[in-house]
Amino acid sequence: MQDIRIKDLPPPHGGKLVERVVRDPRAAWKLMEKCSAVYDIKPTLFKGNPVRNVYREIMSVCYGFFSPVEGSMTKAELESVLERRRLLSGWVFPYPILFDISEDDFKQLREKFGEIGPGDWLLLRLKGEPFAILEIEEVYEINPGDVAVRTFGTPEKNPEVVKVPFDEKHTGYNIYRSLNKIILAGKYTIINEPKLRPPFDRFWYPPKKAREEFKRRGWTTVIAHQTRNVPHTGHEALMKMAAYIGDIKPCDGIVVNAIIGAKRIGDFPDEAIVEAHEMLHLAGYIKPERHMVTITLWDMRYGNPIESLLHAVIRQNMGISFHMFGRDHAALGEYYDIYATQILWSKGIPSFGFDAPPFAVPGGFYIRPQNIAEFWYCPKCKEFAYSENCNHKGIYSRYSGSFIRGLINEGLTPPPEIYRPEVYKVVVKWWKEFGYPFNNEKYLKEREERLEVDLPHMDIPEHLKKKIS
Repeated sequence: MQDIRIKDLPPPHGGKLVERVVRDPRAAWKLMEKCSAVYDIKPTLFKGNPVRNVYREIMSVCYGFFSPVEGSMTKAELESVLERRRLLSGWVFPYPILFDISEDDFKQLREKFGEIGPGDWLLLRLKGEPFAILEIEEVYEINPGDVAVRTFGTPEKNPEVVKVPFDEKHTGYNIYRSLNKIILAGKYTIINEPKLRPPFDRFWYPPKKAREEFKRRGWTTVIAHQTRNVPHTGHEALMKMAAYIGDIKPCDGIVVNAIIGAKRIGDFPDEAIVEAHEMLHLAGYIKPERHMVTITLWDMRYGNPIESLLHAVIRQNMGISFHMFGRDHAALGEYYDIYATQILWSKGIPSFGFDAPPFAVPGGFYIRPQNIAEFWYCPKCKEFAYSENCNHKGIYSRYSGSFIRGLINEGLTPPPEIYRPEVYKVVVKWWKEFGYPFNNEKYLKEREERLEVDLPHMDIPEHLKKKIS
């Protein structure tokens, strides 16, 4: 396994990349002929605010980010994921991937199109245009509250890392408990390929395209930086230094993979996040030859160790060999131990189904962790110091996201020790564009209207128009 990673990019998780995108209109028409019903995709709402749109999961499945998952999970698959963090095939996978529909909508579908169940195909529309097909394998019901609790864990069942029970202050927990009860399980196929809107279009590197780009650049060892944030100088130090502590040699490339989708109120707008990371190499702080910004569509769950498993799935599928894991990885609040992800990737978490690290279990990963404590700016050293090295712990300046956001909210320009001036200009650019610097209810609702994609108008034969009207 080590040799594979030295000589070439790691294999996809599950052994083969999923790609379920039909680009030939005539082939798409043939698939549409088989559809028994039509459904317009709706967002998942929590207290009236959109917190998820299943189209992002369909995109990530069909373009291979979530390989080997091919669609909405059956009841047995869901149970396997919740109990063991494994697919029925045995491959590690952390989260339920579900197509949920309300009881009223399902009733209306049946009233309009007749009985709908296993063996039927459902045409899914997005923004009024044909988008994808769901081949229904099973219809079943869930208890959303139970799914939410079992997804993230409890202090009683997962005492190694879960500190307090999850509640409605946790965005990811709200996503699962806001799901509709009826689940339609089956494979997805995109039949009308969306176009990513600016600025996201230039960062769109699905796994197949990412692997091609890595090979074009001559990269065989690549390290991933997970982000949902505009980069401060601590992030920059993390990327630069982590890329030089790989198991084999300095990594050829540093890949920022930004999670794009609905996020908690208070995070930065996605547009600012991707362009600010891009600015690090445009402004020369990281060599462009070694730095690449990409995106994945996913409504973030803030699941700390659980989310880190999904990140490993996504990034190994992209061809990435190493992954940085720092303090409070993909976390929100104090639900998990701040080093829960590093505990998982260094020795495992038995209560979540891992008696060993995720790369050392059957069905696990080729990707390897770079577990890192903290970087801070030390005024005594006058440089970025790593917590395991610097001895001036009483005077260091730890980075606090809430402190930085507080500065910006007050209209204060963060000092260059915190934000590169060019990066802060990107924050201001999107602040002017939206009228606010951070994600809020207005942004969530406007985002749901525009999404990140445009669907081309699909010219279809007259008999199909009647069928899907």
